[in-house]
Amino acid sequence: MGKKNLLLASRLADILLRFNRGETLTLNGLAEEYGVHPRTIRRDIEDRLAIAGVEKDTVKNSYSLRVEYLGKFDASSIDTFAEVAGVKELFPALDKKILQSVFYPTPEQNILVMGHRYIKNAQQTENFTRLQQAISECRRIDFSYFKRAEHHTYHVEPYQLINHSGIWYLAANHNGKMKKFTLSKISALHCTFDIFKRSSILLNDLKNEESVWSNELKFEVVIKVSPEVAEYFQRRDLVIGQVVEKELTDGGLIISARISHKNEVLPIVQYWLPHVRIVSPESLRQELETTMRHYLGIQG
Repeated sequence: MGKKNLLLASRLADILLRFNRGETLTLNGLAEEYGVHPRTIRRDIEDRLAIAGVEKDTVKNSYSLRVEYLGKFDASSIDTFAEVAGVKELFPALDKKILQSVFYPTPEQNILVMGHRYIKNAQQTENFTRLQQAISECRRIDFSYFKRAEHHTYHVEPYQLINHSGIWYLAANHNGKMKKFTLSKISALHCTFDIFKRSSILLNDLKNEESVWSNELKFEVVIKVSPEVAEYFQRRDLVIGQVVEKELTDGGLIISARISHKNEVLPIVQYWLPHVRIVSPESLRQELETTMRHYLGIQG
């Protein structure tokens, strides 16, 4: 059975099940079988399946599951992995029937998932693995971080690796505040032997925080949505944590959200112009209007 139509979620699960059966898999073989580039398979195994106990044979350029992990994965394990990989909520339920249709599709594929394309390079892969270890061992780390066209040095306590909308971030305690650092901007990573104790309060804050600007004070923004695009805002939260405050008689909406940074809402509003307008705060509305006038070359 051809598997070229398998997409990310089903491909990962299928590879994991094959590892679980004791198979040894090669990059080129998997790439040809799934109809993707070998770099995609390397990313699947070395990034996304790194926690599954996979080991690499550099001579044969192949991968297999370490002996102590063989036979340990079942439907429950796949369900847990789907949650970690961020794909569990794509499906109404991951019961046996759905798993069967995903892992072993018919020629008439009845499930199709269109997702993000993940950016990756060799350094990011290496840092990802080293950060996993530092987090597991509660070891403080140092790194250089490229921000506003300059390199800054940070000494932090790493807590989690988090994926927001296809981009990996390191969540770390820096001077008593939880910050999120874009993984691709981290270089010169040094994992020290200095041990720290995790804060249960910071861990709980991370669990409940949807934004990448978790260290900022939240403020409320109110947005008016025209009837032409209201259904898109009702279908899913285009603004993180949005609440529909009122459905207008013309079919439009008034929505609100508590955000930590203006960039959580400005790109959304700009994308949906002229059908979306900021009602408050006034300062944010004026900032957007000034930006648009500058873009259009309008004076005053």
